[in-house]
Formats: sequence, C-alpha cells, structure tokens
Amino acid sequence: MAVWACRPTRFPTRRTRPDPHLSVCGADAPSYNPARAAGLSPARLSDWTARAGVGVKRSGILSRSGGLPRFREMTVAARITAGFGVVLALVLVLAMVGLGWFHAVTRDVGAFSNSADMSQAAADADIGFRDLEVAVRDHLTYGDDQSLLDATWRHDTVVERLDALTKSASDPADVTAVTKAKASLNEYWTGVQRAIALRNERATLLITVLEPVVAQTREKLGLLKSAGGVDSTALASDAAIAVLLMQEHLSRFIERRDPQDSDAMRAQLDTARGKLSEMNRYLWVPGTRQTIGEVGDLLTKAADAAGKAEAAVVEEDTVRAETMAPNAAGIAANIGEIRRRADAGAVGLRGALADGMSGYTKVALWVGGGVLLVGLLAVWFVQRSVARPVHAMAGAVTALAAGRTDVALPVVQGDNEIAAMARAVHSLRATAGETERQRQEAETAHARLLREKDRVEKASHAKSNFLVNMGQELHGPLSDIVNSSQALMTELHRLGVEELAVDVEHIQWTGEQLAGLVDALLDYAKIEAGAMDVCLQDFDVNRLLIEVRERSLPAADLYGDSLAVAAPAGLGAMHSDFTKVRQALLNLLDNACKFTQGGAVILSAEKIERDGATWFRFTVADTGKGFPTAQTARLFQPFAQGGAPNANGKRRGAGLGLTLVGHYTAMLGGDIEVASEPGQGTRITLTLPAVYQPPAEERPLQVEAVGNAKPLLRVASYKPVAQLTQ
Repeated sequence: MAVWACRPTRFPTRRTRPDPHLSVCGADAPSYNPARAAGLSPARLSDWTARAGVGVKRSGILSRSGGLPRFREMTVAARITAGFGVVLALVLVLAMVGLGWFHAVTRDVGAFSNSADMSQAAADADIGFRDLEVAVRDHLTYGDDQSLLDATWRHDTVVERLDALTKSASDPADVTAVTKAKASLNEYWTGVQRAIALRNERATLLITVLEPVVAQTREKLGLLKSAGGVDSTALASDAAIAVLLMQEHLSRFIERRDPQDSDAMRAQLDTARGKLSEMNRYLWVPGTRQTIGEVGDLLTKAADAAGKAEAAVVEEDTVRAETMAPNAAGIAANIGEIRRRADAGAVGLRGALADGMSGYTKVALWVGGGVLLVGLLAVWFVQRSVARPVHAMAGAVTALAAGRTDVALPVVQGDNEIAAMARAVHSLRATAGETERQRQEAETAHARLLREKDRVEKASHAKSNFLVNMGQELHGPLSDIVNSSQALMTELHRLGVEELAVDVEHIQWTGEQLAGLVDALLDYAKIEAGAMDVCLQDFDVNRLLIEVRERSLPAADLYGDSLAVAAPAGLGAMHSDFTKVRQALLNLLDNACKFTQGGAVILSAEKIERDGATWFRFTVADTGKGFPTAQTARLFQPFAQGGAPNANGKRRGAGLGLTLVGHYTAMLGGDIEVASEPGQGTRITLTLPAVYQPPAEERPLQVEAVGNAKPLLRVASYKPVAQLTQ
C-alpha cells in the first residue's frame, strides 16, 4: 500500500534570487503587485495600485531623460543586472585563461597518460604470461583438469591484454613488438597443446596397453611356475620380477628423464626374454611351449609400448625445448621492450609536464588574482545596495512563513521592488494563520497515514508467518499419510485385496494433492517475503518431459483426459532451476486436466533461437472450456480461481497454480503467452532461456508493460489442438 504524505504549503522566501514579478525591465513588463498575490478583487487591486504608487516610469536601465542614471537611482533589478554583467565579464576572462591552461595541461597529461597506460598494459601482459607459464607447468606436472582450465583461461587473458596493447600502441616499434609477441604466443600455445596431447597419449598407452600386458605376462608366468620343477619355478619368478622392474624403470624414466632408467628398462626386458628362453629348454610338459610363446609375444608388446612411451617423452621434451622455451623468451622480450620504451617516454613527459604546469600555474594565478580583486569590488557594491535590505526583508518573510504573525517588518523607503515587497507582506500576514492551520492538519493526516502503513505492513508480515507456520505444521502429517497409504497399498496388492488397494491409492493421491497445495502455499509465502532462491543445475529436457507426464497421468485419468507429449528427441539440456521448471509444467498440466474433463491435453517442447541465444518453448494445450483472454491477468493473480463452482458452490483449487507459474517464469527470465477461446480450449506457452541469466528488472504478473520493462504475459490468438500436431 502506497502512503502519500501531504506537506503544507509555505510562502517562499526567495533568498537566493529575486522573484520575476519583482524586477521591471521595460514599459510592457508587469510590475509586482502584492495585492494580486494575496488574492484581491480587480477593484481593490486597482485601488491598491493607486495607493502603493508603484509605477513603471523609472523601471529599467535608462533614466527619465533617456541617459544613463546614477547608481543610486537605478532599480534593484538594474543594479543586480549591472552586477551580474560585471561578474559575467570577469568570469568570461577567467574562463578563457582557464581554457588555455586546461588545453595545455590536457595535452601534456594525455601524452603522459598514454605512456603510463602502455607501461601498465605491458606489465599486465607480462604478469599474465608468467601466470600462464606456471599454469602450463602445473598441468604438465600433475595433469589435472583444473590446471588445464586455469591455463586456458590465462591464455585467453594474455590474448586480451595483447589486443589491448595493439589498440593503444601508436609507435611503429611498439606495433611490431606486439605483433611479434602475438606470433610467439600462438606458437607457444601450439607447443603447449602438442605437449598436452603427447602426455595424454603416453598416459593412454600406459593404462590401456602396458598395464594389461604386464598383468597377462605375470598371469602366464604364474602358470609356468607350476608346470615344472624347482628350476622352472625360479626362472618364472625371475622373469616376473624382471617384468615388474621393467615397468618401474619406465615410470622412473617418465618422471625423471634419466637415460639410465631407459637402459635399465631394456636390460630388464632382455633378462625376462633370457629367462623365458632358458625355460624353453627345460620344460617339456604339454602346453608349456605354447604358454612360453604367448609370454614372448606379450614381452614384445610390452617392449613396443615402452618404446612408444619413451618416444612420446622424448618428443614432449623436444617440444618444450625447441618450441615453448624460445617462444616464451620471445614473448617476454617483446613485452619488456614495449614496457621499457613506455617507461622512458613517461619519464621524459613527466619532466616536461612539471615545467609546463609551473608556468601555466603562475600565469593563471596572476590573472585569477586580478579577476578576483575586480569581482570583490563588484560584489561589495551590489551587496551594499541590494543584499542588506534584501536580507532584512528575507528575515521578516521567513519569520512570517514560520507562523510568527507578530514579527516587526523593516521600514524601507522608496518606490523600488523591495518597498513593494514590504507592503505585500502586510497582505500575506492576513493569510498566515490559515496557512498554519492547514499545515497542522496536513501533518496530522500524514501521521495517520504512516500509522496505517505500519499496520498494513505488520498484517502482511503476520499473514506470511501464518502461511509458513501452517504449511510446516501440515506438511509433516500429510507426508506420513502419503507414506503410510503407499505402504498399505503395497501390502494390499500383495495380499490380493485389489478393491481396498484402489481406495488406499485414492487416499495416497489425495494426500499428495494436499501436500502439493501446502508446498504451493509455502512457495507463495517465500515469494512474498522475497526469500525464494534459484538453485541451478543441468538437466535433460526430454527426461523432464517424461517425468512431468508420468506425474500428471493420475490427474488425467481422474478427469478422463488423454495426456500426450509431442517433442523431438535430443532436445538437449538446460542450465536452470529444475524444480521450478518442473513445478511450472506440472501446474499447467494439472490446470489443463482439471478444466478439460474427457478431452485431450498435449505437452510439447521445442528449441528456438532468440537474440543469438538458445531458448526452450514449452506449450500446454487442451480442448477444455477455455476462458476469455481479457481474464488472463486476473487468473495469474494469487487466489484467483477459474472454472465453474462444484456442487458445494466452491471452485476447484486454491488459486495459486498459475500465480506460481508466473513467479517462477519471471525469476528464470522467461515469458508466458496465453491463448484461449471459450468452449474451444486453452494454450499456455512458457519460453525459458536454456542457460539461466538473472533478470535485469522486476516484471509483475501483468499483460501491459510497466515502465521500460517488457510485459511478462502476452495474449495470442487461439489455435485448436488439432492444428498444433500438423
């Protein structure tokens, strides 16, 4: 509720500038008439004018004879005009001097600022590249996804800073250095990507090839241990140990890049092959030669995989040494060259700026001092002839406006504007009592409105608290009813008591409806209190449609409606509040089923492009009773119920379903399109962004636009359901 406060009207004191009625600048200009300001009749106005003696013969700059008058004979308006003319001339002189000084200083400051900006931009680019090197080194060391994302982000940051340097660079040498830095950065990043690819290839080779081969080799050697005597067991054990040592030396080589680890890895492979050859001479058990051959093939595969891993390590080191390191040095050198050149220019400009500022300031001070002296003299003349009597008159008017009717008015001689004001104050004094009474009445009304506003706010807060407390108290028992009826229904189905199971199922469904109503009340209370949050997550749109249809089938069956989903496969995912999107669709489907009864309800979805972004359009169409589109805004208001009343004279539902749909859509940055025709059906379309963006402004549940905000609700022409599927 808006509370309008009425402030009593006061008479202006006009302390800072004269009233336009007080200065007469020509024979045709009206003179100030205090009787007219006091609301006198035309007859009394004429009489008062004659008695006041206020004329226009001496108004203006010229005297009665047509020549220049003496200063004391000038009117107040003429004195002020002359004073302002002098001050304006002095201000113009001072402004010309200031503009000259400002132009010179701005030119030097601009040049110095450009050099300083170039230096800062180069420093930022250098720091960004150092951070990029650290991020790349971390990823090549640990290989986690977070370090890769960090390196990519820092690379993009360096590119942006080099682009900023390109835009601000004017010196050809700086432009050349930035171009070289960009080229080196591209080559450096290409080397980084190649090193990352080699590292991933090596890791894949170790995991998918070498480790399975080692495991199979150990398994085969375990079979050979039990195929012969003590000698064959020892040879098989030695071969297995050699394979494990080969794998360990390869891991050490990858970690330390030591050639001795590579030689030791090959030596262990040769040892394993030698043990295998020796077993081939001793073992004559049937099938052992085939196993020995299989182990030999596995050792060959292991040697091949180890060789490829070693080659990948060598190539990665080559990329680091021949591509990444030189280009990193080139980037640092070019950025450092730009920074040094900018710093040198800034140092030179700083000295020139200091010298110029000193000279400009001296000239400005001398000229400003002269202008100030002349201005002080002009102000003294105007203050002596105008400000003193005006100040005395302003004090009297201020006291009168404050309600003091016993104030003594200053005695002013003459026929000028100030004297006319003094005579007008006598008329104002007569109305001061009435003005004070009106002010007191206005203050009383304002206090009453504030009390009413506070009472209404407390009532609204109490209502929200009541809804929240009631919902929390009801939610627990309703959940127990739903859970208990579900368990009872399962037990009745198991015992074969189908009729009772159907009744219990109806109890469960009714309890779920009541729980949904309580949740709706809680959500509405949160929205009213401004405590509703948006919880973002990624979810598949097609699965959302399937889940919504399954949850709405009981309502469709209850009212004898057919419920279908019309949407292409592979719509993709949304990044939004899954709970709010699902609840909005469930509310629309529940309304459609409730007001259709024996008809068809269709839920459709499609992906569209809007303003260069991806959006999803959800449409719920039915063949129900429909409603006039003029009622669209009313149906989306809280506790507004549609449809005909039931046998008890009550309408179905609590009137919060469409209200919550509107609030959810506004919170998610979408809009609603409503089309309905009485006796034909209704179609409601929700259009939501695929990726949530916070709304730029608050959009109320209205069809018309409010201010610069776009309307949340739109009314469209109705299209029958049969045409939607064509």
